Amino acid sequence: MQHIYKFSIFCCLVLLSTIGIAQSKAEPGAIATENGIFIYTGGNLEKNGHYTIERRGEKDRKFAEIAKTKLPNSLSEVEQLASKAATYFEHLVPLSAKDNNRIFEYVQAYKTDDSLYRAEHLPIIAITAGTGFLDTTVEKDKLYVYQITLYNNGKEVSKKVLKAVKNTVQTNLPSPKKFKSEVVNKAVFLEWIVGEQQEMSTFNVYRAYFGTLEFKKLDTKKGYSNSDDGMHLIAIDSSAEESSLYKYYIQPVDIYGNVAEISEVISIGKLQAESIIPITSLKTEALEDYKIKLSWQLDKSAITSNIQVLRSDNFDDGFVEIMNLPPATTEFIDDLPEASENYYYYLKVSGGKGQEFKSAKIAAIIKNNTEVLPGPNDVSGIAIEDGVEISWRYDEPYTRGFYVYRASANSEKFNQISNLIPVDDNDYYSYKDENENLKAGEMYRYTVRAENDAYTLGKFSDTVHTISGKKPKIETPRKLSAVFRDSVVELYWEDLRETSKNLLGYKLYRKSGINSLERVLPNDTLKPYKNYYNDKTINKGETYTYQVSAIDLFGQESVKSVSTTVIIPNNEAVIDVPSKPIAYKNSDGIVISWNQIANDDIKNIKIYRSKANEKAKVIKTVLATNETYLDSSVRKGTLYYYKIVFVNADKKEGSVSREVSIYY
Repeated sequence: MQHIYKFSIFCCLVLLSTIGIAQSKAEPGAIATENGIFIYTGGNLEKNGHYTIERRGEKDRKFAEIAKTKLPNSLSEVEQLASKAATYFEHLVPLSAKDNNRIFEYVQAYKTDDSLYRAEHLPIIAITAGTGFLDTTVEKDKLYVYQITLYNNGKEVSKKVLKAVKNTVQTNLPSPKKFKSEVVNKAVFLEWIVGEQQEMSTFNVYRAYFGTLEFKKLDTKKGYSNSDDGMHLIAIDSSAEESSLYKYYIQPVDIYGNVAEISEVISIGKLQAESIIPITSLKTEALEDYKIKLSWQLDKSAITSNIQVLRSDNFDDGFVEIMNLPPATTEFIDDLPEASENYYYYLKVSGGKGQEFKSAKIAAIIKNNTEVLPGPNDVSGIAIEDGVEISWRYDEPYTRGFYVYRASANSEKFNQISNLIPVDDNDYYSYKDENENLKAGEMYRYTVRAENDAYTLGKFSDTVHTISGKKPKIETPRKLSAVFRDSVVELYWEDLRETSKNLLGYKLYRKSGINSLERVLPNDTLKPYKNYYNDKTINKGETYTYQVSAIDLFGQESVKSVSTTVIIPNNEAVIDVPSKPIAYKNSDGIVISWNQIANDDIKNIKIYRSKANEKAKVIKTVLATNETYLDSSVRKGTLYYYKIVFVNADKKEGSVSREVSIYY
């Protein structure tokens, strides 16, 4: 009667995953999870719009776009998004075909996601519906700030900067204690207890055969029951074998797929304290490919929990467990680690109530093979991007693997460069030599040698000569700047001759306006010592964007530099662009100085100052006759940035100078 009562109670339980389902909020948010930071973009389901997600790290001054999300356009797109999202949230319940249909129909019919979410797979639904994103490119324990912008028909609808989030998983989950277990109506009834639910959304159940550590996640019936002593977490395992002993534990999961420590372990099974019947007919059989098959018989009435297989290369001692098997197993195939040795085996059978039986030891004998193997055939080598690839053919029996050897063109000595390359089912093998010490364009010699199952090395193959295809790394030019002065755009960038030994020159790219095509400027292959260029082919009123790349002697072109933009004034008077100011500090503050101004049209100088993650502001306007300014409003331990701009008699400002930084 008690068993029937418990089972009926369980059938009426509300699934734990329905507890505390968080209703969707219109406000975006971010939280750290096991595989990255999950961002909820907001509750609007714009049919003709999208969300843009931007991120800024602790040391970044600006936001950078990392993703765009939108509503799925088809059921197949929903299925793809759901499948990918489930791989990142393995502790949550994956979406079913029915869930996918519901999500697709919902986002097509409604404007907000108010009733879309379910706690057992909340982030998976958000990512699938286009209102969530998992940032997997973040570093652990680092702080990030996200900015979410909603667009509709190309126009900005809303923008929000989220609260900074640290990529450190924090949970508020209970620690379940074992409470009760018993066999009920051919099923295993399991019960744990916690003081309170906290932020637990669901829990997962794991099971292993008694005596093993191979726990596997179960798809069981789960539920909960509240009482005066706490919340009872209940699971029923209907898949247990009648003659097996098991171990169970559960692991609480929050709504974002983060988990707590595992619960206390419950051991239970459908066992009786019967005597173990000895194993009979234990025998070994040598198979091909140096495998040993063990087979045995066990009286079906014997109640066992597991069977352990032990092996040693010494009859008297040194036995180690190599496999733990379920009680119904009657054979096992052992892949031998060393094919030419003799081995000894015995079985250990454990009962559910602590009984134990050991079988007699039995030998397995493998015939040695000491024949010297011939050298590999058809050895060839080709240059690849990062070095050399060697290939060969081989189909000799009793082969354990191969080793590859290399010598420089001027050396007679070959050195082994590979670990053992195991044989497989094919007769074609290859090895890529991508050692960091290989030199670009240099000739190397290679040979290959086989090893048999008795660890005897075979003969060397023919030698092959190959030139390394490795190319030196070419750096991207940095610190590209552009200044319009005297009807010419002056461009400067960092000199790469010290860091790129094979530098041939540079290519300079220019684009006019926003939608125009990019073109290479004339005389683009500049000499390596020319880290500057004067662009005279410009028009008044145009906006030009420039990028520069490096070219080396191997024909490689680097990634283009960060772009820089300059605006060419119209026919009105052109105001000179100041040179980069100089900054130094003294006991009174930071002194900013600049060159003497010869142009009488310049009447004033504006000094701009900024700090990290802060927009530059004017801190002082001085007469053009001044050549220095003392900034006494600075604080120690702060990094400041300064730049200046000239102002003419009409109070019009020119272009700002390059920025100078100083730490006070």
